[in-house]
Amino acid sequence: MTITKKLIKNSKPYWDSYIKHEFVEKLANGTLGIENFQHYLKQDYIYLFHYSRAFALAMYKSENFEQMNFSKNALNSILDEIQLHINYCKEFGIDEKSIYEQKESPACIAYTRYVLDSGSSGDLTHLYAGLIPCFVGYAKVADYITENNLSGANNPYQSWIDMYSSKEYQEAANNATHFFETLCKDLSKKQMEKVQDIFTTATRMEISFWQMGLDLS
Repeated sequence: MTITKKLIKNSKPYWDSYIKHEFVEKLANGTLGIENFQHYLKQDYIYLFHYSRAFALAMYKSENFEQMNFSKNALNSILDEIQLHINYCKEFGIDEKSIYEQKESPACIAYTRYVLDSGSSGDLTHLYAGLIPCFVGYAKVADYITENNLSGANNPYQSWIDMYSSKEYQEAANNATHFFETLCKDLSKKQMEKVQDIFTTATRMEISFWQMGLDLS
Protein backbone atom coordinates (compact mmCIF):
# COMPACT_ATOMS: atom_id res chain seq x y z
CA MET A 1 0.00 0.00 0.00
CA THR A 2 1.38 3.41 -0.95
CA ILE A 3 1.93 6.18 1.59
CA THR A 4 -0.96 8.22 0.25
CA LYS A 5 -3.32 5.24 0.35
CA LYS A 6 -2.34 4.64 3.97
CA LEU A 7 -3.01 8.28 4.81
CA ILE A 8 -6.42 8.03 3.14
CA LYS A 9 -7.22 4.80 4.97
CA ASN A 10 -6.22 6.29 8.31
CA SER A 11 -8.27 9.44 7.69
CA LYS A 12 -11.55 7.53 7.42
CA PRO A 13 -14.41 8.16 7.90
CA TYR A 14 -13.54 11.78 7.05
CA TRP A 15 -12.17 10.85 3.63
CA ASP A 16 -15.40 9.10 2.62
CA SER A 17 -17.44 12.06 3.87
CA TYR A 18 -15.27 14.30 1.70
CA ILE A 19 -15.45 12.26 -1.50
CA LYS A 20 -19.15 11.36 -1.13
CA HIS A 21 -20.38 14.60 0.39
CA GLU A 22 -23.94 15.74 -0.27
CA PHE A 23 -22.56 18.66 -2.31
CA VAL A 24 -20.75 16.16 -4.56
CA GLU A 25 -23.82 13.92 -4.85
CA LYS A 26 -26.04 16.84 -5.86
CA LEU A 27 -23.45 18.22 -8.26
CA ALA A 28 -23.12 14.77 -9.80
CA ASN A 29 -26.84 14.30 -10.43
CA GLY A 30 -27.43 17.91 -11.42
CA THR A 31 -29.74 18.80 -8.52
CA LEU A 32 -27.32 21.20 -6.83
CA GLY A 33 -28.85 24.68 -6.67
CA ILE A 34 -27.20 27.19 -9.00
CA GLU A 35 -26.79 29.62 -6.09
CA ASN A 36 -24.88 26.94 -4.18
CA PHE A 37 -22.52 26.33 -7.10
CA GLN A 38 -22.05 30.05 -7.64
CA HIS A 39 -21.15 30.54 -3.98
CA TYR A 40 -18.70 27.64 -4.20
CA LEU A 41 -17.08 29.07 -7.34
CA LYS A 42 -16.57 32.49 -5.75
CA GLN A 43 -15.00 30.97 -2.67
CA ASP A 44 -12.92 28.65 -4.82
CA TYR A 45 -11.44 31.71 -6.53
CA ILE A 46 -10.30 32.99 -3.13
CA TYR A 47 -9.07 29.51 -2.25
CA LEU A 48 -6.96 29.42 -5.43
CA PHE A 49 -5.31 32.68 -4.40
CA HIS A 50 -4.14 31.17 -1.13
CA TYR A 51 -3.40 27.84 -2.84
CA SER A 52 -1.00 29.79 -5.06
CA ARG A 53 0.60 31.36 -2.00
CA ALA A 54 1.12 27.87 -0.58
CA PHE A 55 3.07 26.74 -3.66
CA ALA A 56 5.12 29.93 -3.50
CA LEU A 57 5.88 29.04 0.12
CA ALA A 58 6.78 25.53 -1.05
CA MET A 59 9.46 27.02 -3.29
CA TYR A 60 10.93 28.83 -0.28
CA LYS A 61 10.78 25.66 1.80
CA SER A 62 12.46 23.56 -0.90
CA GLU A 63 15.85 22.02 -0.16
CA ASN A 64 17.00 21.58 -3.74
CA PHE A 65 16.23 22.75 -7.27
CA GLU A 66 14.24 19.62 -8.11
CA GLN A 67 11.80 20.31 -5.28
CA MET A 68 11.68 23.98 -6.17
CA ASN A 69 10.98 23.24 -9.81
CA PHE A 70 8.00 20.99 -9.03
CA SER A 71 6.35 23.66 -6.87
CA LYS A 72 7.20 26.35 -9.43
CA ASN A 73 5.45 24.39 -12.17
CA ALA A 74 2.41 23.81 -9.95
CA LEU A 75 2.25 27.53 -9.15
CA ASN A 76 2.59 28.50 -12.82
CA SER A 77 -0.24 26.13 -13.75
CA ILE A 78 -2.56 27.78 -11.23
CA LEU A 79 -1.60 31.29 -12.32
CA ASP A 80 -2.16 30.36 -15.96
CA GLU A 81 -5.61 28.97 -15.15
CA ILE A 82 -6.94 31.87 -13.06
CA GLN A 83 -8.41 33.58 -16.13
CA LEU A 84 -9.99 30.26 -17.13
CA HIS A 85 -11.62 30.15 -13.69
CA ILE A 86 -12.93 33.69 -14.17
CA ASN A 87 -14.32 32.74 -17.58
CA TYR A 88 -15.91 29.63 -16.07
CA CYS A 89 -17.55 31.80 -13.41
CA LYS A 90 -19.01 33.97 -16.16
CA GLU A 91 -20.68 30.90 -17.66
CA PHE A 92 -22.63 30.59 -14.41
CA GLY A 93 -23.64 34.26 -14.27
CA ILE A 94 -20.80 35.51 -12.06
CA ASP A 95 -19.06 38.66 -13.28
CA GLU A 96 -15.52 39.64 -12.32
CA LYS A 97 -16.67 42.45 -10.04
CA SER A 98 -18.74 40.11 -7.87
CA ILE A 99 -15.79 37.70 -7.66
CA TYR A 100 -13.44 40.40 -6.43
CA GLU A 101 -15.99 41.77 -3.96
CA GLN A 102 -16.83 38.39 -2.46
CA LYS A 103 -16.05 38.16 1.26
CA GLU A 104 -13.99 35.17 2.28
CA SER A 105 -16.03 32.54 4.10
CA PRO A 106 -15.00 31.20 7.53
CA ALA A 107 -14.52 27.76 5.94
CA CYS A 108 -12.11 29.16 3.35
CA ILE A 109 -10.20 31.17 5.95
CA ALA A 110 -9.87 28.18 8.26
CA TYR A 111 -8.74 25.82 5.52
CA THR A 112 -6.25 28.00 3.67
CA ARG A 113 -4.66 29.52 6.77
CA TYR A 114 -4.29 26.06 8.30
CA VAL A 115 -2.38 24.83 5.25
CA LEU A 116 -0.19 27.93 5.15
CA ASP A 117 0.48 27.70 8.88
CA SER A 118 1.40 24.02 8.56
CA GLY A 119 3.95 24.95 5.93
CA SER A 120 5.23 28.05 7.71
CA SER A 121 5.78 26.32 11.03
CA GLY A 122 6.85 22.99 9.54
CA ASP A 123 8.79 21.77 6.53
CA LEU A 124 7.95 21.06 2.90
CA THR A 125 6.46 17.67 3.77
CA HIS A 126 4.05 19.28 6.25
CA LEU A 127 2.99 21.81 3.65
CA TYR A 128 2.30 19.15 1.03
CA ALA A 129 0.45 17.01 3.58
CA GLY A 130 -2.04 19.90 3.73
CA LEU A 131 -2.15 20.36 -0.06
CA ILE A 132 -2.49 16.75 -1.20
CA PRO A 133 -6.07 16.14 0.07
CA CYS A 134 -7.27 18.82 -2.36
CA PHE A 135 -4.99 17.84 -5.22
CA VAL A 136 -5.74 14.12 -5.01
CA GLY A 137 -9.23 14.43 -3.55
CA TYR A 138 -10.70 16.21 -6.55
CA ALA A 139 -9.35 13.47 -8.80
CA LYS A 140 -10.98 10.90 -6.51
CA VAL A 141 -14.26 12.84 -6.50
CA ALA A 142 -14.28 12.76 -10.31
CA ASP A 143 -13.49 9.03 -10.24
CA TYR A 144 -16.32 8.41 -7.77
CA ILE A 145 -18.80 10.24 -10.00
CA THR A 146 -17.75 8.63 -13.27
CA GLU A 147 -17.17 5.09 -11.97
CA ASN A 148 -20.62 5.02 -10.38
CA ASN A 149 -22.36 6.70 -13.34
CA LEU A 150 -23.80 9.35 -11.04
CA SER A 151 -23.97 12.07 -13.66
CA GLY A 152 -27.10 12.06 -15.78
CA ALA A 153 -27.92 13.64 -19.12
CA ASN A 154 -27.97 17.44 -19.44
CA ASN A 155 -26.15 17.93 -16.15
CA PRO A 156 -25.35 21.67 -15.90
CA TYR A 157 -22.17 20.80 -13.99
CA GLN A 158 -20.84 18.23 -16.44
CA SER A 159 -17.98 20.52 -17.51
CA TRP A 160 -16.76 20.62 -13.87
CA ILE A 161 -16.84 16.82 -13.73
CA ASP A 162 -15.06 16.55 -17.08
CA MET A 163 -12.34 18.93 -15.94
CA TYR A 164 -11.35 16.84 -12.93
CA SER A 165 -11.78 13.49 -14.66
CA SER A 166 -9.63 14.64 -17.59
CA LYS A 167 -6.37 12.88 -18.38
CA GLU A 168 -4.48 16.10 -17.73
CA TYR A 169 -5.81 16.61 -14.22
CA GLN A 170 -5.53 12.94 -13.29
CA GLU A 171 -1.89 12.94 -14.40
CA ALA A 172 -1.23 16.12 -12.42
CA ALA A 173 -2.72 14.50 -9.32
CA ASN A 174 -0.60 11.39 -9.84
CA ASN A 175 2.54 13.50 -10.25
CA ALA A 176 1.76 15.41 -7.07
CA THR A 177 1.22 12.12 -5.23
CA HIS A 178 4.58 10.79 -6.45
CA PHE A 179 6.35 13.99 -5.40
CA PHE A 180 4.70 13.93 -1.97
CA GLU A 181 5.57 10.30 -1.40
CA THR A 182 9.18 11.00 -2.30
CA LEU A 183 9.22 13.60 0.47
CA CYS A 184 7.76 11.08 2.93
CA LYS A 185 9.74 7.97 2.08
CA ASP A 186 12.44 8.33 4.74
CA LEU A 187 10.31 9.74 7.55
CA SER A 188 10.20 8.06 10.93
CA LYS A 189 7.01 6.70 12.47
CA LYS A 190 6.71 9.76 14.69
CA GLN A 191 7.21 12.12 11.75
CA MET A 192 4.55 10.27 9.75
CA GLU A 193 2.13 10.68 12.65
CA LYS A 194 2.45 14.44 12.21
CA VAL A 195 1.95 14.11 8.46
CA GLN A 196 -1.14 11.98 9.10
CA ASP A 197 -2.54 14.59 11.48
CA ILE A 198 -2.14 17.38 8.91
CA PHE A 199 -3.55 15.23 6.10
CA THR A 200 -6.60 14.25 8.17
CA THR A 201 -7.23 17.82 9.31
CA ALA A 202 -7.03 19.13 5.74
CA THR A 203 -9.51 16.41 4.73
CA ARG A 204 -11.90 17.65 7.43
CA MET A 205 -11.44 21.17 6.05
CA GLU A 206 -12.47 19.92 2.60
CA ILE A 207 -15.70 18.62 4.11
CA SER A 208 -16.34 22.05 5.61
CA PHE A 209 -15.68 23.67 2.22
CA TRP A 210 -18.34 21.52 0.53
CA GLN A 211 -20.72 22.23 3.42
CA MET A 212 -20.08 25.94 3.00
CA GLY A 213 -21.36 25.61 -0.55
CA LEU A 214 -24.54 23.91 0.63
CA ASP A 215 -25.16 26.31 3.52
CA LEU A 216 -24.25 29.44 1.55
CA SER A 217 -22.22 30.39 4.60
